[in-house]
Amino acid sequence: MYRALYRSYRPARFSDVVGQELAVRVLQNAVRRDRIAHAYLLSGPRGTGKTSLAKIMARAVNCESPVDGEPCGSCAVCLGSGMHTVEIDAASNRGIDEIRDLREKARYAPPEGRFRVYIVDEVHMLTAEAFNALLKLLEEPPPQLLFLLATTEPQRLPPTVLSRCQRLNLRPHREEDVEARLLQVAQQADIAVDEAAARLIARKSDGSLRDALGVLELCAGHADGVVREETVLAAIGALGEEEIRTLLSLTQTGDVPAALAWLGSQEERGADLRLLVADAIDIVRRDLRAAYARRAQAEADEAFRRLESLAKLDAELRRGMDPRLGIELWVAQASAPAPAPQQPVRERAAEPRAPEPPGQEKTAAQAVQTLPAKRPPAATAGRRPQADAPPPGLTPADKDLQSAFLAHVRDVRARAALEHAQLFDAGDAWEVRFRTPPLLAIAQLEDTAQQIREALWRVAGKRPVRFGLWQ
Repeated sequence: MYRALYRSYRPARFSDVVGQELAVRVLQNAVRRDRIAHAYLLSGPRGTGKTSLAKIMARAVNCESPVDGEPCGSCAVCLGSGMHTVEIDAASNRGIDEIRDLREKARYAPPEGRFRVYIVDEVHMLTAEAFNALLKLLEEPPPQLLFLLATTEPQRLPPTVLSRCQRLNLRPHREEDVEARLLQVAQQADIAVDEAAARLIARKSDGSLRDALGVLELCAGHADGVVREETVLAAIGALGEEEIRTLLSLTQTGDVPAALAWLGSQEERGADLRLLVADAIDIVRRDLRAAYARRAQAEADEAFRRLESLAKLDAELRRGMDPRLGIELWVAQASAPAPAPQQPVRERAAEPRAPEPPGQEKTAAQAVQTLPAKRPPAATAGRRPQADAPPPGLTPADKDLQSAFLAHVRDVRARAALEHAQLFDAGDAWEVRFRTPPLLAIAQLEDTAQQIREALWRVAGKRPVRFGLWQ
């Protein structure tokens, strides 16, 4: 029967564990010196080897002839059915009844080996009552009992439990370690993969070796021959760096229609838009570091502005925002020109003045009289600025009509664009004027424009609807 790669090539010895030297050294020295604590807490992100280390430790402490702290792999305990080890999934066995049952069984000696080992995975999922029941067992454990707790969220464990365990923090794997392990597993599993593809998988795995092996297995089934970079991109729905830079370039030049058309074509190809945002953040971060290294301040400021807007977009997507809508709004905002920096008043006041010719110095009163008069305000009190005046020949729609119109717009993308728009009555037609060209470009998309027309027709009658800028 076929087994997944991450199961078939799970480490069986401490020396097989990748990238967790500190945790391996602590556990191996504990077995070698016979100084085994009653409870260990293995914490870290997913795919970093917590359960694998716990299983190796369970075999090592009960091995009949360990070699330098390693399980021999040939004795009855190492080859047996594991009667000395009990694995518990705390996500599905999280109540007080399960822990009470564990306490009853923990009093008895193991059927084989020195220790009765309990591996509790996702231990943070236990209820408060279950933790209280487990605490007494951790305070005064029987001599033959060993707990190996694993969790991805150690901050959710009570401090009373944390203080009674030896805590080992497992860090995410380095990309070079993941790449080397992938090439090793591919060779053993007879999978043809080039180094560029292995490097790309390692970068996309986010430090999780299990995720990397899963992607390698997926790509092996997707490829006809050798697994290459394009195979990996197609399998996980990612885009190449050059394609993502195309989007960044279009937003930088302000070509919103081309950027939206590019986005629609990539979605039709099956691209993962959330992964697109994550990859764009990675690219802009590298550009920011490169700009600082070259001391190119203008490029660094632009990269920082883009990185800040992408970080906000990523946070919105994590809160459940629709990826297509979020990226379209980001395109519209990122395409708008950055506000010009204003010179501080203090700097202008500190500019040096040309000295007066000898004999022509002015008194303080004369200097005050020669100051330029203040400019008149752009708009008088009680009058709206010229930028907000209605266009000639158009009458602003009634506020109640505008509110009813917005209430009938169901499309989220259309509503977001209309938040910065004004409805006008042109007599024979309705005109919707937008403040900025990016918002106008979003409203002119075929599906968005149809949503706006239908909502307006329902509340104001069926007349032609035109779109434009409010200038």
